[in-house]
Amino acid sequence: MTKHIIWTVFVRGLIIAAAFLSSVITARLLGPEGRGIFFYWTTLIVLAVQFGNLGLHSSNTYLLSGGQARLSTLAGNSLWVSLVAGTVLWGVLILFLWLINGTLQDKWPMIWPILPMIPAGLYFLLGINLLVAEGRIGEYNVFELTNRYLGIVILLFAAWYWPTPQALLVAMGTVGVFMCLVLYHRLRLLGGSGQGSLRLMREGFGYAMRAYLATALGFAVLRLNTLLLEQYKDAETLGTWSIAAQIFEVIATIPGTIAMILFPKLMRSGKPYPLMRSQLPVVFMILTAVCAAAVWLGKEAILLVYGEDFINAYVMLLWGLPGMIALSLTTILSQYLATLGMPFALIRIWLAGVAAELILAMWLIPIHGGAGAAMSLSAAYIIVLAMVWSLTIRLHGKQKRGTNG
Repeated sequence: MTKHIIWTVFVRGLIIAAAFLSSVITARLLGPEGRGIFFYWTTLIVLAVQFGNLGLHSSNTYLLSGGQARLSTLAGNSLWVSLVAGTVLWGVLILFLWLINGTLQDKWPMIWPILPMIPAGLYFLLGINLLVAEGRIGEYNVFELTNRYLGIVILLFAAWYWPTPQALLVAMGTVGVFMCLVLYHRLRLLGGSGQGSLRLMREGFGYAMRAYLATALGFAVLRLNTLLLEQYKDAETLGTWSIAAQIFEVIATIPGTIAMILFPKLMRSGKPYPLMRSQLPVVFMILTAVCAAAVWLGKEAILLVYGEDFINAYVMLLWGLPGMIALSLTTILSQYLATLGMPFALIRIWLAGVAAELILAMWLIPIHGGAGAAMSLSAAYIIVLAMVWSLTIRLHGKQKRGTNG
């Protein structure tokens, strides 16, 4: 598993680099206005895919790893959900744009190119997670890298010859559909043809929604500070905070990657709790080393890449690093809880974390600005870690007593 983790973390680094290259290409060849339009529409697509999957990728992994469903059936469900939900989300997006603008007359040239991108994005997300559930981490990484870097090549070609946001969206949609066709073919080779199962979707719906809510609330803890900083402080503070927040997101990909690989192994293990416990010190040591490197090199790196105007991001970074270590351990503990059916208590814990973040941020941000935002973030993640750890020990003890009885 260590080999898979190292390789996947390396791939995550290449994906982050791909995002950076993509931003440079679009900024250089489209200019500020074109880049802004392109960024706006791609953000809408990402949000539709992120919040429109309703946790189905988590329930698919749970059902497949636990031997409760066949790959062909889940692949069939993923295809139909992507087509139906993707089309519905496209319609919802049109309605949203009409409500906020009052007209769609000047929006149609951008709306049509994104029509295939939302279902394609959903299917790609669901499909590659099925590869993870099958233990095919190498194939998962190949699909991720191919998708990102093929996209960069097509973006560069389109932006060079047709430097318009519409052309780039068409190019992205073409790559997305192509990658989904390749993925569809691969899943059929692995699992055979399958028509899907509505009954199986209903059975996995509860688990999917619990996983979805836990993920969304965890996402909200980090993003909440952006809204509060905009409310209480100036745009300069918010811009500086964005640098620290971006670093936090990069650090968080490390435990997220380990958790993604670990979960199917926990589902197949006869002793998931000891396996999970064995990974906690590994994750702690890795994150401690990463955070130590951030403390040592962070100030110089921020000065070099972003300039002296953003130097205060280093102070925010320092205050937020304890929270990143707490989040990493929480992420691993949560994988064990996921094998128990994703208890609803985990959602209550994240609700408490959001409340703690909100209360602390409203108190600390007006006094300390971005540093206060990082303080509240760390405090909220540490509180969540304490509660998740307590829940894990309690449920494991209950399960152990039930087994012995």
